[in-house]
Amino acid sequence: MEIRGLKALVTGASGFIGGRLSERLAVEEGVRVRAMVRSREKTGPLKKLPLEIVEGNLLDVPLLRQAAAGCDLIFHCAAVVREGGDRKVFLRTNVEGTQNILNVSSEAGVKRFIHFSSVAVYGLNPPDGADERTPYQPCGNLYCDTKIAAEKAVWSSYRESKLPVVVIRPANVYGPRSNPWTIRPIEMVNSGQMILINGGSGLCNYVFIDNLLDATLTATQRDASLGEVYLISDGAAVTWREFFGYYAGMAGKPGIRSVPEWLARFIALSMELGSKLSGKPPRITREALRFLTRHARFSIEKAKRDLGYRPRISLEEGMKVTEKWLRVAGYLPAAEPVNGKSGGGSGS
Repeated sequence: MEIRGLKALVTGASGFIGGRLSERLAVEEGVRVRAMVRSREKTGPLKKLPLEIVEGNLLDVPLLRQAAAGCDLIFHCAAVVREGGDRKVFLRTNVEGTQNILNVSSEAGVKRFIHFSSVAVYGLNPPDGADERTPYQPCGNLYCDTKIAAEKAVWSSYRESKLPVVVIRPANVYGPRSNPWTIRPIEMVNSGQMILINGGSGLCNYVFIDNLLDATLTATQRDASLGEVYLISDGAAVTWREFFGYYAGMAGKPGIRSVPEWLARFIALSMELGSKLSGKPPRITREALRFLTRHARFSIEKAKRDLGYRPRISLEEGMKVTEKWLRVAGYLPAAEPVNGKSGGGSGS
């Protein structure tokens, strides 16, 4: 299906994935974009793009109906993405909100509903080689478990309402404006709070934002992708020492200190207990430690086979682009001028 000239609603457009997706659809793919944001104060770069901005949230069904009206495509990116918090907030946004946008999409008769899920549906300790056939693994983590529930709602709509869905399960998405995998790591490196566990020997499954969108847009246009789910990463896993090491290098740090896992667990438990008294979220949790010490790799063979997906931007190239943005955005010092001209660090 050709998408040029079609109209698309992107939920969560003020977020990292939704924002870059909105930009690419509007600027590069010739799609008429309606970008849905929770607050116009958070539109940022969207204001400069040739698209329509609507303010609202996933719990306002009448507004969702208006937002979906006349749209051919719905890209559902909105979600609560953090380690912990209020269970009701996760349920309302990630589960009830997803059900609401599914319902109005069915009513609107959209041609495609693309749901951004996550490899979090495999839990915090997935099996090595996990792929699209690997069962969900509820683990008690609010984000993981509500993403599972959201996916189940999507599949119910596909079966019962014949909604033409495609599900994308990204690995850890990094790049310009990524909060968990770019901004937060560089802030921790800059402040000296970044610590590796067991030398950073756990494995990081990552995907650069533009590689993710390459796969997503191919799946969107491919009729045979209807009713399918695709796990998307860059097809490789590196240690956390290597992944976070890129940020240390950008910041000019000689390295990142490490602590043994037993000590990290003790520290995490202490922080969790302290957070119950202070009401502030702990800087690290035992759940996060399980995530950082796992040695699982995800398989993208289905995406390679069905979509012809081949990540076009390497980790080194993606980190150069990311570094350039971090310097422009002020998270790193501006690059020194070269021969009287402004340089871009190691960015390109």
